[in-house]
Amino acid sequence: MINGKTQRTRIPANLVGPQIRRLRVERGWSQAKLAMQFQLRGLDIGREFIAQIEAQTHCVKDRDLHHFARVLEVELSDLFPPGESPLLMARS
Repeated sequence: MINGKTQRTRIPANLVGPQIRRLRVERGWSQAKLAMQFQLRGLDIGREFIAQIEAQTHCVKDRDLHHFARVLEVELSDLFPPGESPLLMARS
């Protein structure tokens, strides 16, 4: 409790945000450039949406994950934290 108010524990809205940011930065892309890459493929994803995903304040739909993998040219499992890929968990 701070100043008489209960502190809320922040629960991330997604697992992939930090990895998407890392992969984007590795390519030297801004959030706007990543958004442009989506738009060139006919997907209406803006910079603000990418910022929210990277900050883990917005959920990522399962069907959108493969779009991120394609645009970033990585395997789907590369979008997840090490050892937390649902693809790896399904094999166990």
